[in-house]
Amino acid sequence: MLAIVTSTSALTDEKGNPNPRVINALTQVQNGHCEIIIVSNHKKPDWFDAELGSSDISFLKSKGRQNGEIIKKIARNLNIEPYDILVLAASEDDIPMAKNGPAVLIAAGWSRVQKVQELGIRVDTPEEIQDVISLTLNWDGHWWFEGQGKDYKVKALSNLSSMGNVSHQQEDFAKKVTNTVKNGGVRLNALLIVTAKSLLIDKMGKLENSFWGIYPSSNSQNDDSDVLSDFTHRLRTTVSNVRRARRGEPLFIRHSKSIKRSKAGAQANRLDPNDQVTTLHLNPTYAGKIRRCNIVLIDDCTTYGLSFGVASAFLMAAGANSVTGVALGKLGDRLNDFEIKITEDPFSPVSAEGFELITTTKMQGATNGRAQQELVRIIQ
Repeated sequence: MLAIVTSTSALTDEKGNPNPRVINALTQVQNGHCEIIIVSNHKKPDWFDAELGSSDISFLKSKGRQNGEIIKKIARNLNIEPYDILVLAASEDDIPMAKNGPAVLIAAGWSRVQKVQELGIRVDTPEEIQDVISLTLNWDGHWWFEGQGKDYKVKALSNLSSMGNVSHQQEDFAKKVTNTVKNGGVRLNALLIVTAKSLLIDKMGKLENSFWGIYPSSNSQNDDSDVLSDFTHRLRTTVSNVRRARRGEPLFIRHSKSIKRSKAGAQANRLDPNDQVTTLHLNPTYAGKIRRCNIVLIDDCTTYGLSFGVASAFLMAAGANSVTGVALGKLGDRLNDFEIKITEDPFSPVSAEGFELITTTKMQGATNGRAQQELVRIIQ
């Protein structure tokens, strides 16, 4: 079950008059068995009963709603969790209400408030609310796979092994992710919502000293333009209050092109970190700024998990406190825990002699396939 919480700001135009398109969209969503609650620091507006009195949309006055307690109260009353609530933000007060809840934060695209416009998940029209809800209503999360290595964790949303021809699964899935992210709109919002919800379940929004980044593509231009860069920045604004990573400044630099492992064929040793370690390094912009940070690293898909092992080695060498790798897809039961030690400066290119692969063991973890089918519907 999902619930939408919003304020009267989302339902009115700049003159304070009710917006019939928003009211109609929320009424339709509510008829689809999604609870709708309008909250405000002020009394119920005069127009509310005339416009919404015949629906089951409710009004709740709550002083100081910015502290998020109203979200927790609504969750208790509906017997759901705060992360099952979507906050449709139209005013500045809606943002801390959601983040302190913590609930999933979505911007109302018709709001003229700058901070709302900067949010990563955004419905441009009231009608898009219905489409997003239809794609996410049955998502009961959260991760298909969760594993714990010696120095890092890995979480994956989906099992690629159920998505077609084995030899093309990872490449096909990557293309679907690329299309979903590049095309934007409803499906991107839905993908962001289920990923954000999964992270909120794990309390990642409360993670102190968090730092968000992506694992760079094999031919990254190092300008933060990789497909998942914008996705990650959008996700960060929804889940976390931290703005440590700057747009245009990626966490990693790919100083020379690496082998694209999904296309390397059987001749490639996908358990050998040499190519990955010697073709990237941490961005010197962040030298001294990663120490004691908790890193959230996004990648599209993983097979053996080498990218997360390599990334963790660099980040731990830079003094990171923890590393959590998030993959949108995982291929089969092959994920390994790579214990790698970087012995040279992680903020400069590392030579083949500048690292040591200590051990490679199968990563222990658990799977949960309940949400798999819903994710496949989103990524097309």
